[in-house]
Amino acid sequence: MKLIICGAGRITDELLKRAGANWEITLIEKDAAKLAPFSTRFPNIIRVMSEDASSPVVLDKAGLSSQDGILAMTSDDAVNLAIVRFAKQADIKTVLAVVRDPEQLPAFQKLGVWTVSMAADAARKAYQFVKDPRIRITDLGEGEGELLELAVGEQELARLEDITGASEQNPRWRVAGIIRDNQLIFPDQYKGLEKEDRLLILGKDDLYNAFSRHLEGSRLHFPRTYGQRMVLGLGVDKDPDGTTELINEAFYLAQGTHIEKITALCDNTASDVKQTLSRWSESLEIEIIETEGPVEKTAVHTAAGKDAGIVILPFKKHSLAGTFFKGGISALAARLPCPLLSAKMTDPYEHLMVPFNGSLACQRALEITMDLAQQLEAEVSVIIVAEPSYLKGKPSGPDPWEQQMVQQVRDLARVHDTRVQEIVRRGNPVKEIATAAADCQLLVLAGNDGHTGFFSIQTADMILNRVSCSVLLVS
Repeated sequence: MKLIICGAGRITDELLKRAGANWEITLIEKDAAKLAPFSTRFPNIIRVMSEDASSPVVLDKAGLSSQDGILAMTSDDAVNLAIVRFAKQADIKTVLAVVRDPEQLPAFQKLGVWTVSMAADAARKAYQFVKDPRIRITDLGEGEGELLELAVGEQELARLEDITGASEQNPRWRVAGIIRDNQLIFPDQYKGLEKEDRLLILGKDDLYNAFSRHLEGSRLHFPRTYGQRMVLGLGVDKDPDGTTELINEAFYLAQGTHIEKITALCDNTASDVKQTLSRWSESLEIEIIETEGPVEKTAVHTAAGKDAGIVILPFKKHSLAGTFFKGGISALAARLPCPLLSAKMTDPYEHLMVPFNGSLACQRALEITMDLAQQLEAEVSVIIVAEPSYLKGKPSGPDPWEQQMVQQVRDLARVHDTRVQEIVRRGNPVKEIATAAADCQLLVLAGNDGHTGFFSIQTADMILNRVSCSVLLVS
């Protein structure tokens, strides 16, 4: 194969490492210093020219009309465009151009040449990775088709079996095969998917969006990331109306997050409660456990043995003394294997709020909030509360810590593709958070380890006592 390569850069270097022995390469590069290493390293380079490849005279001198192809791979898009234009006029069939600026792509595509868009390709791969690290996309043709490679995990197995089984009826994509133990296997050579396979899907353009919608059902969302069951603590039936509202809030959350199993803890005399629960038995798998003594203690024991994803308990106001000495609700949350919802019957959750201070616990709480918001189609607000400047002994003005927190929130929101409202306040965290949460229906708080000293204040308990909405504690 006789080939002209224009540009002696890193791409050319990598290409020539892969070039066959029967290639006859003419290398053109304006910068003579870049040419020097190539002729000694690659024996299939038969000629080097230190000239301007955008000149038709230079291309004619290089024997353009007798070549099998030409690759325009300089660092200048204008030079590459001139090269491919002359190549098309000379009726060269194999013409490729590297395009640095995506805005220049239409000019190259108008000539009908094969293009490699550096920025666009890198951006597309980065975008796909951020959206879903399981997936890799390779463009085919001039963007008319794509090859999708998907890492098969345990969560995806059942869902993918259903998807791939019906692929012959899908007008946009087909299963091309799998890679198992570094071996390519075609669809008629394997019986089913296995964990750690890489599934290959061949399809039309925008395959990522078309296929990822099918995959959405295979990714576990909160609270199923913790467990498959909801534990609902009803306790003694002292207020039938309040208990019914609590059940309604629990079932609203179960339906919105696709929880299908509920274990309800109630007093053995609560016949009305059992009747209310029975109305949901056709759509949900409900187990009723009769309890004696504090429902909180039973909830801890039940959650540990029932694969619980969330525990829901009715709100009980704690005294200031309980907050100081007993740890209150935050201590209870720390004993659970999953988050705890202190329900105040404020469903539906149309507006969620989460305080943020940059800790790992707060990052986890923010991610859960965004996950819930996507499932429930709710708005998200993030509140950042800093100490007043005078307490730090610093003049008033922009606080670097505040700016750092805002940037962390924006980074997480971008990764999770969720729009958030940022609220920055200075002052007492309990007061500022309680005030800001006045118009939200669910507040998500990052918990702590439950260990309290004599003078320590459990901020979560104090906030819980002051807000009017339900509170989800994530320990």
